[in-house]
Amino acid sequence: MLCLLGTAKPSGVCLPPARLWAITSGMAFPRAFLLGLIAASALAGAAKADPLSACVWGKLSPADRTKTLAAYQQNMAAGAAALERMSAKLKAKTAQCARRGDIPADWVSTIAGAEAVQTTMASALTAAKRLDRPQLDAAWAAAPANVLACFRATGRLAYFPNGTGCTDPTAAAWLLKRLGLDRNQQPAAQQVIYYFNAKAIGEWGDVLVAKLPGKKQ
Repeated sequence: MLCLLGTAKPSGVCLPPARLWAITSGMAFPRAFLLGLIAASALAGAAKADPLSACVWGKLSPADRTKTLAAYQQNMAAGAAALERMSAKLKAKTAQCARRGDIPADWVSTIAGAEAVQTTMASALTAAKRLDRPQLDAAWAAAPANVLACFRATGRLAYFPNGTGCTDPTAAAWLLKRLGLDRNQQPAAQQVIYYFNAKAIGEWGDVLVAKLPGKKQ
């Protein structure tokens, strides 16, 4: 199951089976914003380590990564479907990276999808705007707490769809300005938002897996 960055449903609720449509630039105040702030310190700590999403993605074969990226370049639904078809592989790779085999199935493709979306969007932004992944990550590292909390509130929906994201337009605007863009520069502006939503989703995956009860293998 994957909840990533498609066209927003009016309700802002993730929908099965792919959970594709809920997480976009749309976000909600103040409830989800406060949730993001509460989680901010834990997420910031998790972000310092190599992300679980990057580990899982890196363990896929080059052929599988290429097929998945090609699907995401078509649209988000195609990318999600490509990951669903690799569910058994993803489960095994996630267990290797996390050193535990009890990660919920819905989280597995969500975690891998977070890295796939970041890779896809960074590639597009590098080609069109000469904005590479280190520049994107540097903007994230420099962002103030309220900006990070906003995106993290939205990222939470990938795992807990019974809430709302953050609708503060200044969060996306801050990151776009930091990168020398504005909302009128499409599709680059939307690609930036997709990238940071996916980054927040990956961070949530790290935190939630780390908090699962029991011991690692």
